[in-house]
Amino acid sequence: MRVVKLLSVVLLAAGISFAGKVVTYTATSDVSQEEANNTAIAGVAKQISSQVNAKQTLTKEESTAGNKATLKENYRSTSQVSSSVKIKGITVTPVKVAKGFKATATLDLDEYTADIQFQMSAIRQQVADYEKTIQKAIDDRQYAQGITALQDAKKRIEEYQELVGKLSTIYPVNESQLLKHNIPNLENKLVEKLSQIRIKGPDEKFTLSTSEMPPWNVTVYDNQGALPNFPLVAKQGFQVLLERRTQTDGTASFNLRKVNFERGPYEIVVEPNIPDDLLETAGLRQQFTLSYQVSDTQYPVRIRCNESANICNSLEKSLIKKNILVNDDPSLPLLELKIHSTEEKALKISDTMTRYTYNVDVSLKGKGISFITSTKESGKNAIDATTKALSKLDFGPLQKQLSPSRK
Repeated sequence: MRVVKLLSVVLLAAGISFAGKVVTYTATSDVSQEEANNTAIAGVAKQISSQVNAKQTLTKEESTAGNKATLKENYRSTSQVSSSVKIKGITVTPVKVAKGFKATATLDLDEYTADIQFQMSAIRQQVADYEKTIQKAIDDRQYAQGITALQDAKKRIEEYQELVGKLSTIYPVNESQLLKHNIPNLENKLVEKLSQIRIKGPDEKFTLSTSEMPPWNVTVYDNQGALPNFPLVAKQGFQVLLERRTQTDGTASFNLRKVNFERGPYEIVVEPNIPDDLLETAGLRQQFTLSYQVSDTQYPVRIRCNESANICNSLEKSLIKKNILVNDDPSLPLLELKIHSTEEKALKISDTMTRYTYNVDVSLKGKGISFITSTKESGKNAIDATTKALSKLDFGPLQKQLSPSRK
């Protein structure tokens, strides 16, 4: 059994203030000098929270065996300490002994309290900076930045209160040393702005034949319009599926590759990706819910697509919405895609950006199957407009034609 014996002495001169006091703790160990050093430091840390009157010498002897400690005299302690405690102003002096190891730790309370007050001053400045950041984030509608600054400010305020507690064990704390801040008012303003946020998504109800959903978008806006750079999260039950931030137009795209298919719930919840307390206070819980249904009825086909990869991928994703799955099985119906895009007009948005409107003709034909449609779509170029057009097409009529040959 390992045994460590500790002897602590606190010497206070008569008739003086707390300034200039020194706390000393001596420890011996039969294991190592390092253990004696660390135990002496921990002993000083414990002593800091003990009030000692002038002209007193306080002595304690502690025996440690494993994780259990027994004290011959009780004292009040405000926190748990360990042998790795680090305190500004402490010095450790190894003491030579005939057997075992011995160390004396000495703490200068002036240096200790000066370090605490330095930390408090730094936190006061940090909190003031956070207040400016939160206010600017509210003004600029960059609410995610404001939330981050708010959370950081709260942590610093808690740290400040702990430092005040430590300082108060040495001498009385006056009002000038308390932290004055405007964080509660700024939090209320931020919550008020958050409560005006709304999330809008697709109205259609998807029917899935696999666990992968076709891509869909949501738009986030407040009373001033579309809201950019806002964090969102898609959940199913307690599982987080995907995290996104809105683009400059307030939209965020969700391409969920593994949702509940074998069993429910068959719905996706999209809500702000912010701390729960703000989510509840601002009333933003379950802002948007997308429901879907599952079906084991599939319509597998082969597709011959000689267009660009972007166009072919857009077609496949759009077909999935109607359970039309692209497969290479040679026994499946073969459909050939033909697309013709005609530019109708150009709109100059700025000196460096022009958007074009195209008339897009889409044809999917095979043996006994003919799907032909036409739509208008704008884009940066023909491929961009065609890709968007395919993503919005309703392939329900094609699904009806495929029904006799479904597997």
